[in-house]
Amino acid sequence: MRKIYLNVLALYLCFLGSAQQKSDSVYENRPLKVEEVNFISGYYSQNGDHSAITGGSGSEKLNDISNTLDLRLVKQSNRYEHAIDVNLGVEHRTSASTEYIDKTPEGRTTVANSAQGALLQNLSTVDANSQASSLFGWRFAPSVNWNVKDLPTNRTVGLGAYFSYEFDYISLGGELSFVKASMDNNREFSVKGQAFFDRRQMIPPLELRGTDNATLLHDHEYGDYFSYTWRNKNSYSINAAFSQVVNQRLQLSVLTDIAYQQGILSKPFNRVYFNNGTVYSEKLPDTRLKIPVGLRLHYFAGSNLIFRVYYRYYWDNWGIRANTASLEVPMKITPNFSVSPFYRFSAQTATKYFNEYGTANPEDEYFTSNHDLSKFNSNNIGLNLHLVPNTGNFFNSIDLRYSHYERTDGLNANNITVAFKFK
Repeated sequence: MRKIYLNVLALYLCFLGSAQQKSDSVYENRPLKVEEVNFISGYYSQNGDHSAITGGSGSEKLNDISNTLDLRLVKQSNRYEHAIDVNLGVEHRTSASTEYIDKTPEGRTTVANSAQGALLQNLSTVDANSQASSLFGWRFAPSVNWNVKDLPTNRTVGLGAYFSYEFDYISLGGELSFVKASMDNNREFSVKGQAFFDRRQMIPPLELRGTDNATLLHDHEYGDYFSYTWRNKNSYSINAAFSQVVNQRLQLSVLTDIAYQQGILSKPFNRVYFNNGTVYSEKLPDTRLKIPVGLRLHYFAGSNLIFRVYYRYYWDNWGIRANTASLEVPMKITPNFSVSPFYRFSAQTATKYFNEYGTANPEDEYFTSNHDLSKFNSNNIGLNLHLVPNTGNFFNSIDLRYSHYERTDGLNANNITVAFKFK
């Protein structure tokens, strides 16, 4: 590790000497340039038998295709290095249970009036929101981050902005960050604050249309239909991390993340079936505090082998406690090809508001049958392949990653991702 740092220092001194010959300032002014381009494409498929939309019993079959383009622009100006990261993510999801929200194949919403607990005899289909229904299943998520590094002090400050859109969900976010590294880069402290301001459309299950979250209106073209209200959710978080190079082989990092959410935290289209046979929308508290603390170790066993160990403890005020441990072992097979098997185990307790299908008490203040909030253990195992081709051009590397995930409640999933890096 010290040899690496000495080489980096030697290169830096060479660069500094040449810069002084070309300019009166310590650092050379350089034009804005594209430093790195990443394209990531992923496919995720899952199956299970505890859909939250149908009250904790029903198909969880889901397929998700996502594509992300990252563009990094860099400009060095006097003593500062400016970096702009532009990200565009597009995702399309299909789920066996989403039809129970419910959307017809034409993207229209079936109207029912259950103010008295019964469906309308005259069911009709209307376009409750023509723009939203045409984008049903799609998610768009652009973001931009700007970081400024003070080269003499090795300090970096950053700003970020995020946007995400789904047919029933809109999110706006901002970020402030600060990083201070030692001059030899053996030690680093970082802190990041984020705030997200979201809005969710309150679309209740079919049999609950006409209650508090949906107002029956009249349209001359389509007849009666429902207009759904929008409610807010605000999320705030502070992330802090400290990393230290202990010796030539060992690097240690400590991470913590405090997150606070306020607003509509339940999903109105998730059903809960009570023990008396009635049904209602999921109802959860409107505040949540989450505190995870993690420890990461990187051990360099040799020039061709690294052990990456991670542990995290999670706590929240909904009653969930979780322990997560993972191990990844990158092995360099050739100078241009490496293989990284990995494994992650997690054990989680249930929130105090969770109920199995048909067991919730209608007199309780809060209730959910979402098995993501239940007690379970999970295992995730996979393999990452990393290739650096000897092309000598803009194409830098390619990664292929596959993982298989299983939970003790029966949920299982497969995920495959391919990432191309251009520099």
